[in-house]
Amino acid sequence: MSTKFDYVVVGAGSSGCIVAARLTEDPSVRVLLVEAGGSDRSVFITMPGGLPFVYQNRRIGWGYRSGPEPYLHGKLIDEKAGRIIGGSSSINAMIFNRGNPMDYEGWAADGLKDWDYARCLPYFRKMETFEDGPDEWRGGDGPLRISRARAAHQLYDAFLRGGEQAGFEVTPDHNGYRQEGLHIAQSFIHDGVRWSASRAYLRPAIHRPNLTVLPKALVTRILVEHGSAVGIELAGPDGPRRVTCEREVILCAGAVNTPKLLLLSGLGPADDLREVGVDVVADIPGVGRNLQNHPGVDIQFGTRYEDSLTAQLTLLGRARLGAEWLLLRKGLGTTNFFETGAFLPTRDDVGFPNMQYEFLPLTRQLKNGKLVPVPGFQFWMDLSRPDSRGYVKLRSKDPAHAPLTVFRHYESRQDLKDMIDGIRLVRERLVRQPAWRKFRPQELSPGPDTKTDSDLEAFVRKATGTSYHPSGTCRMGVDPDAVVDGEGRVNAVPGLRIADASIMPRIVTGNLNAPVMMMAEKIADRIRGRKPLPPSNAVYYRTGPATG
Repeated sequence: MSTKFDYVVVGAGSSGCIVAARLTEDPSVRVLLVEAGGSDRSVFITMPGGLPFVYQNRRIGWGYRSGPEPYLHGKLIDEKAGRIIGGSSSINAMIFNRGNPMDYEGWAADGLKDWDYARCLPYFRKMETFEDGPDEWRGGDGPLRISRARAAHQLYDAFLRGGEQAGFEVTPDHNGYRQEGLHIAQSFIHDGVRWSASRAYLRPAIHRPNLTVLPKALVTRILVEHGSAVGIELAGPDGPRRVTCEREVILCAGAVNTPKLLLLSGLGPADDLREVGVDVVADIPGVGRNLQNHPGVDIQFGTRYEDSLTAQLTLLGRARLGAEWLLLRKGLGTTNFFETGAFLPTRDDVGFPNMQYEFLPLTRQLKNGKLVPVPGFQFWMDLSRPDSRGYVKLRSKDPAHAPLTVFRHYESRQDLKDMIDGIRLVRERLVRQPAWRKFRPQELSPGPDTKTDSDLEAFVRKATGTSYHPSGTCRMGVDPDAVVDGEGRVNAVPGLRIADASIMPRIVTGNLNAPVMMMAEKIADRIRGRKPLPPSNAVYYRTGPATG
């Protein structure tokens, strides 16, 4: 491997694959892309229906857990994150949600003028080829292939019709003009296969002579000389190994590993660094702070066996699923099962939806220590824009040790109230409509005896998990406490840039994979010195009249 590079990109995930691919479009630029994990070429990763097996495979994840969570009775929460080429885009649920336009308007209102919706939308369009074709909101010739779910099962239809009967709209494209309402889901799936950042961006670029990909390599430190980043240090069997670059080190390691790497390099809150014996290179108080996620719970209902998709997932049914996918790229192996969803407000004083619902026409429950299929359906609901904030810190200066990650879910009382209201919205409005009557749903969890706010609070504190959407730990901004500027450049260290979910100032309303990819496209243009894409004039929906 050559040791002379212009750029070193750390992390071959959703953002790193894009940054490396876009930078190497210039044949004069030499790029090293470093990834701690290995190959993503696995049948279970490629097959959307293999998602449960991917989630359970510890060899391709970081194995991180958050907590103890102080407002959840000390609970530890598994946090899925991909340690593999493609990163979390190779192991996630493939749900394509851009976030609400008002999310980006909020970033701009805080001084990040280049991140308003009009300036983000062109990059969303640039990166995708949408199955339904291009329009003023959607792209038609980008690397990412985005499909619309079939949503053919009868329980998907009951979810949509019940929502309409409850007074909500079914939006024709929740990633277009209007997010709010119920919707048929969209996904990173094309021709029955997962369409990850690796498949879309890295594989087409992999044979470029100016791109070097180094898998199974753990970055342990950023090299800083005379105040500027000049390269990285890698762990090796014979001791540390240095790789230098002439222009920039670009961190794309995610909202947990990016601050971890900064802290290991002496870049972060001085007191925290001294506490674990790391020499302070630059006192940057914001590193590891402002941690956000989407906390959520499952609401489960039982039905007759024949009414649930569970009836098709017997041992014989799973064998058929695999055979149909392998031979024909058809059948249940081509779906992630999250084929309908909703973005809804739980109260009138929010300007746009603060709760996301993902619907499944099957459910599982823990029995005798094992998750077993149960005839029924479930809502995964998460809080889209929580007020609570957590942190990432080092446990020790050993790079092999997981960092201490604490989300502090429900530190804000309003977050807890919104979750309780979200459960009531499901119980008292969505599932009480005529569309559900023939299925005779029986509530399994929280259960019919969990009635009062106090009962529901206890349930939420016990049952809370997350949507695996950590963000915000190296936030961008224009204030003195921001870690990076609006182009992802680390304010305190020249030659160092970040292009992942850690720089989000506030988490967006929806899954993070698509927004992170948009951010990577946008920042890659800035690194290359290219003129930004012209702002869009497309209008968007919010409570009240449309605006642009």
